[in-house]
Amino acid sequence: MAENQSNANGSPKTYDDLVPEIKFTKLFINGEFVDSVKGRTLETIDPRNGQVTARVAEGDKEDVDLAVKAARRAFDHGPWPRMPGYV
Repeated sequence: MAENQSNANGSPKTYDDLVPEIKFTKLFINGEFVDSVKGRTLETIDPRNGQVTARVAEGDKEDVDLAVKAARRAFDHGPWPRMPGYV
């Protein structure tokens, strides 16, 4: 289905009409979205106008270590590694 390409008054949408609101994305570790250990973030910049379009958590070694430990626990104690490769 094609998206409506006009704004509320029927005029064609401009680029600014199509820009999403600024989003923030956290790290997904141990089944939940969390801030990075150090709380740092990175900004995604729209090269057309220099505006920030998103902020994302900036992970580093400590965050990777937490994610790997969580994945190991899930593998060792969770149900999915014992599931068959077919359904």
